[in-house]
Order: sequence, then C-alpha cells, then structure tokens
Amino acid sequence: MKNLLTHTESLMNHVYWFRQDFNIQPRKKHIGTTINYTDIFDREEDFLRELVNTISGWVYSKTKAKQIVDERILQTNGDPQNAYSFLTTQAFSKFRPGHPQGQFGELLLFNFIQFFFKAVPLLRKQPIATSVGHERFGADAIHYRENGDEHHIILGESKCYKSKYKFNNAFKESLNSIVKTVMEFNNEMNLYTYDDFLEPELEDIAKQYKRNTLKNIRFEFVCLIAYNEDRDFKGNDEEEMKQSIRDVIQNRCASFDVNHFKSINQNILNRINYIIFPIKKLDSLLDKFQKQIGI
Repeated sequence: MKNLLTHTESLMNHVYWFRQDFNIQPRKKHIGTTINYTDIFDREEDFLRELVNTISGWVYSKTKAKQIVDERILQTNGDPQNAYSFLTTQAFSKFRPGHPQGQFGELLLFNFIQFFFKAVPLLRKQPIATSVGHERFGADAIHYRENGDEHHIILGESKCYKSKYKFNNAFKESLNSIVKTVMEFNNEMNLYTYDDFLEPELEDIAKQYKRNTLKNIRFEFVCLIAYNEDRDFKGNDEEEMKQSIRDVIQNRCASFDVNHFKSINQNILNRINYIIFPIKKLDSLLDKFQKQIGI
C-alpha cells in the first residue's frame, strides 16, 4: 500500500512542524505547522514551488499519470519532456478559477495526511470538480491505510481563510465541517464507488465498504486550519523564531471558545486530529500560488 503514497518529502523539507497538546479538545498531541525557516529567513518561495510540484500527484493516481504520459510519448515520437509537461498542464487545468484558498488548503491537506498519517488517497477529489455531471461535495480528503488487521479511513477537512477572517472563525468552521462530512460520507461513497475517481488498487476496498463486508474499520478525522497570522514571528535565530511560532499557535488555541466543543458529538470529537497552519501574508501567498498554476 505504501507504493501508492506520492512524494511529500521535498515539500516537507520546507515545512516546520511539531506535535503538541494545545489544551484543546480532544486532549492529545496535535500538529502545529508553518512555512519553514533557515536561520531568520523563511523558505516561502521554496515551499510554494514544492507545493505546486505535488499537484499532478493530487489530481492523478500513479496509474493514471503513467497512462497519460505513455500516450503522450507515443503522440510526440518518444519525447518524454513534452509528455511530462503535458501531464502538468493537464493537472493545472483541473483547478477552478477564483477559488485559490480552497484548493490551496485541499492540496496541503492531501500532502499532510500522507506525510503524517501514511494514508493513501482512496478517492481523488480534484478531478470531480471538473467532471461533467458530477457534483463535488463532502470531504475535502478521503484517505485509507492498513493498520495491522484494521482498515483506517481518514476523512479530512481544510479551512483556509484569507486575511479578513480570524483563527477562531476558521477553527469553528472546521469543526462544523468535519461533523457534516462524517454525516455525508456514506452517500458520497455510494455516489463514486463505480467511477474513475477511486484509486484502481483500492476499488475492492471501496466496494467492500459499500457492501458492509469490510471488517475492523476505524475512522479518523483531520481538520487543517490554515489562516492569516498577523502576529509577528520574532527571534534572533532559527530556534527563537520557531519557539515564537509555537507560542503563537498555543496562544491562538487558548483563545478559542471552549463552549463550542460542547456542541460537537463526543464520539466524533475524540477522533479529530488538528493541523494548525498560521501563514504570514496569506493573501500574497495565494496570489503567487494562482500565478504559478495559471489561474
């Protein structure tokens, strides 16, 4: 199953991350992330370039990507450079103009679930958005992993808010969205089980799930909260900068209204894993993201 994971390491070299109990529900070590630093300088350009490099893997399974490249090589008299450029162009064409923050967040989520949870995409969501006759709804990410004799299905929601929105808004919306996603999951699997959006190697898993013959299933939920951070990351060296990042995330979590946790089904809440991603000048980063993929 690990052979279905796409390459995430180059991107993650430019992501600073750590695990910490942020004193939020559920109580466990969640994940804090942001664009990485080298000494006192951030690696934003490198981060963005490597994120864009993962788009083909987000849109196409390895099997589908190979098919596209092989067909293009035949059409171009054996020119692999043209074929791989064509694959990238095709992947970029799946993006919806005017929705950079949503797609940026979903692309991050795709990479983070693979890296942190070692779970492969069960259902490819991005091609659904541009497929005639299909409505895109439900989870932002549906991934799968084997864990001993258990089958783990990981549902992910991404909330990426531009500068006019604040951390608390993003956090609250993320919680509400994951509950809605859980409630709609069975309908979503029924809709796509016999379409081409499933990883070919996982079709049988999806069909067993639909028939309710897949045993020992465990659900996990991932909420990615990416938001514009207006507090400065301060420090005289790299370690001080990263301590500042940890402090900012801890303080943001401490400001969240804990009463909202009471409105969430406890069984669902206990399975949630947060990935919190503060970004400086998020609007500017999203503009650069759009320009790199031509939307």
